[in-house]
Parts: sequence; C-alpha cells; structure tokens
Amino acid sequence: MSVPVPVPARSDPLPKALIVLTAVTGIVDAVAFLGLGQVFTAFMTGNILFLGFAVAGGEGLTPLGSLTALAGFAVGAVAGSRLGVATADRPRRWLLASATLASTLLAAAALTAIGLETVRGGLAPRHYAVIALTALAMGVRSATMWRLGAGLNTTLVTGTLVTWIRRSTLGGGTPDTSQPYRVAALVAVFAGAAVGTLLLRAGLAVALSVAAAGVLACIGGYVAHPASRRSEACAR
Repeated sequence: MSVPVPVPARSDPLPKALIVLTAVTGIVDAVAFLGLGQVFTAFMTGNILFLGFAVAGGEGLTPLGSLTALAGFAVGAVAGSRLGVATADRPRRWLLASATLASTLLAAAALTAIGLETVRGGLAPRHYAVIALTALAMGVRSATMWRLGAGLNTTLVTGTLVTWIRRSTLGGGTPDTSQPYRVAALVAVFAGAAVGTLLLRAGLAVALSVAAAGVLACIGGYVAHPASRRSEACAR
C-alpha cells in the first residue's frame, strides 16, 4: 500500500525533489555502466537483458556483475519496503530515514571506490563491492518511491515516457498538471547521465559522493519544507 503525502498542488515541493532524484539516478548508472563494467545499479531492466545476452553467447559482458547488481537491488528493495511498513504512520520520518540509508550506502560505495580505477578488463573484488553497495542504495530508494505513490518514479523512466505520451493530446489523452514534470524527469535522467560521465573523469569516488549528497540533500530539503509538515499533520 502506498503512503500518500498529499500537498496542495501549487506549493507541492515533491515533484521537484523527484526530478532531482531522477537526475541522481542518471549519475549513478553512468558510473555503473561506464566505470563498473557495463552493469546498471538503478535500472534493472538492463541487467536482465545483459544476462540474456550472456546466456546466448554475447561477448564483452560481465554477467556476475549484473547478478551482483540484481541481488543487491533486491535486498535493498526489501529493506526499503520494510522500513516503509515500520514507519508508515510517520511519512516524513520514513522518507528521511530512507534517504539517510540510501545516501549512507552510496557514501560507503564512494569510500570503497577511493583509488579504484574504472574497469578496463575484468572486475576486481572492490568493483563488486561498489556494485553491491550502489545497487543496495538504489533498491532502497526505488522501493521508497513506489510506496510513496508519487506521480513520478525515479527509476522507471520508460513508464514516465509512456505516461507522458498516453496523457498527451497526440496520444489521445487529456494533458494534466503533471505533464511538465514528466518531461522534466526525462530531461533530468539525460542530464544526470551526462553529469555522471563528466564526474567520472575525477574518479568513481567523486561521482558516487555527489550522488550520495544529492539523495540526502534532496529528500532532506523536502522533509524540511513547510508543505511536507502540513501534509503529515493533515494525514493524522
């Protein structure tokens, strides 16, 4: 069951926070794909495809890396879901706890990645550790976004694209007030991927540190916003 966080539309800071988180997703998967051996730690569809390619004899893939990411993401999603159940009566506390956990895992990944080179050949043990920690963080955050029941999901960009088309006049729908946010989310993941690629030039640790700070600052800012406080008061 989703935990709604209703806020008056005009003052709702949540969509903006979700757009920033979507950009962070782009950063994280730029790091994963370009720096950790062509795996994804946020968008799990890619890993499932890579495993299928590998089973069929595809070359240049790292199936163990994809399996590590999938396993880490699943464990993170379980943790994020259980955290939501345990704190269902305190939405702001739940969101802050989830963001703190996700950013801590990303920070741990950044610390593990200090001095670690991007993958040029096979994956080293520390590469797998970074993959696992990053996927854990993304699993926690993705489960939180699903439970939140928001109009945007920060790791389901295909769904955002389809919803934008379905709601558009061209798609035969009726545009709603969330359409601009959906477009912004698509742009955000593109921009995040570009920023993540640039950050990789400074190293894996730097890029992951930026992602960790982005998650905590974004959700922390939302929780501190007066509108979110009013929302929680109304829900009681």
